[in-house]
Amino acid sequence: MLATGAWTKVAQRRWFSVFLETEKPPRYRHLPGVAGALIGEVFDAEAARAGRGQDIDMLGFGAEADSAARRLIERGFGRYVAILNDDAGPARVLRDPLGAMNAIGWRRGALRFIASRLPDIPGIRPSELVVDWQAAVDILRQKNLASLVTPLEGVVTFPPGVLADEAGRGARLWSPARFARTPLTGVVPRDLRVLVDGVVAAWVQRREGLFCEMSGGLDSAIVATSLASVGAPLRYGLNHAYPEREGDERRFAQDLADRIGVPLVVVERQPLRLTADKILAGAGGMRLNYAGGDPEHDADLAARHSEPGIDAMFTGCGGDGVFFQPAHPSLVRDVLRGRCGARLASLDVLARRNATTVWSILRRGLKPQDVTAGAGVEQFLDARVLTTPVRKHPWLDEARDIEPAKQLQILMLVNGLSVLGDSLHHAAGDVIDPLMSQPVVEFCLSAPAGVLAVGELNRPFARRAFAERLPASILERPSKGAVTNFILRSLGSSLDSLRPFLLDGLLAKAGVLDRERLDEALQREQFLWSNTASQAFILLAMEAWTRRWTGAQALGRAEVAYGAATSV
Repeated sequence: MLATGAWTKVAQRRWFSVFLETEKPPRYRHLPGVAGALIGEVFDAEAARAGRGQDIDMLGFGAEADSAARRLIERGFGRYVAILNDDAGPARVLRDPLGAMNAIGWRRGALRFIASRLPDIPGIRPSELVVDWQAAVDILRQKNLASLVTPLEGVVTFPPGVLADEAGRGARLWSPARFARTPLTGVVPRDLRVLVDGVVAAWVQRREGLFCEMSGGLDSAIVATSLASVGAPLRYGLNHAYPEREGDERRFAQDLADRIGVPLVVVERQPLRLTADKILAGAGGMRLNYAGGDPEHDADLAARHSEPGIDAMFTGCGGDGVFFQPAHPSLVRDVLRGRCGARLASLDVLARRNATTVWSILRRGLKPQDVTAGAGVEQFLDARVLTTPVRKHPWLDEARDIEPAKQLQILMLVNGLSVLGDSLHHAAGDVIDPLMSQPVVEFCLSAPAGVLAVGELNRPFARRAFAERLPASILERPSKGAVTNFILRSLGSSLDSLRPFLLDGLLAKAGVLDRERLDEALQREQFLWSNTASQAFILLAMEAWTRRWTGAQALGRAEVAYGAATSV
């Protein structure tokens, strides 16, 4: 590794060595009193709750691996992987609870490796890269598993918030359902504002220059105003303005930029032509790149990381779930408990936001329901690969006994983890999603769903928390614009190249797809009038990923059979 010049040895511990990439290495610390290593950024959660950003002080964490891991989870937050070793057995791995830093493991001969990705060194990688087709099918049935599963034989993804052994098994030290089961009382908007400022202040430490996405919506505006509030070195805001009227949000983004006193850079988007090469170019990471469906957006963000003086990008990703955007009927349960103010007035608000009557919203909201089912592409999979039960994200399995509204919030949180995927812009530099920080997630999971969500406009609690900072044009708008038509037209105009990419690709050759049904759905007339664009992006992401990781971009090898341990 050292001979390549791309890696630097930073530590020799009792049972293992630590190497970091030479270019833009993460932080490294010995764990005090433990034969272990801490890679990444860990901040003080209590300081964040008080509105301050500071690193965690690990003195007193103790010499025992389990207690050190629990203290990291309880007192810290950030983007990190801890490798904990004692005399009780092989090293175990703790990945930060939201999985912001990836962690995988594999063996090559007698050597065991733990890393954030497979290095570009053939002698260290697994001797043969083989698609785990069952894992690939699991992701296709539940797309949110992409944050948890690496579909390669012999490669283990260490689950977030778990003190995991070599096989990825171990005690789950953090779960969103635990916070959802114990709702806080007396939460006030100011607490959320102070907390968001605290986590933002933590993330901007040691940064020299930032840019921030300004989509025109509420969540990115909240992050931008917090950056300004804590004195972050924010160089500019960035807005992508799409050709359709509903996708051009520059007016709202400009209002925000003027409010906090930074320049706004607007990228005027042109019609997008998707090709197989563009999709493949963004598929080189360990996790599926769901952002690759708009490769020009992905590439633009990646290029900005190389600008002089820029060392991080901030986004508002995750806010829809954390702040609870939808007016879901199950919120009537909180309304009837009196958690949202006057019951009749709150029921009326909820009914109007659902364009229905109070009696209808009561009936729909009080009926038994399980809201833990994620989205996938089962309708396009061959029946032979659907014989096993659907695999769910463990956070959703643990949420089955809690209230439906909190189930939905956890589902949105799990779906939001896809923003942590391996896109081009994630590979190019630091991408910070502060609303997905552990203390913010814990606070909003513990707040009653009705308190967060029931109001004339969506996310009323978050709006009140930041009302004094936000421009009126954003604070008072009922919803943000959409790029749905842009994406649909882009896909529709690109079907001539995308159809063979999917219908004659690895997934089809492996027997994973129902080729006849997919062929019908990808007919232009059918595609433009059906709701299959999101499913198409899932299939494109998986097809590109399997080709990149098997070296099969040109499909020059023989067909493979589903379920076989086959290299292509």
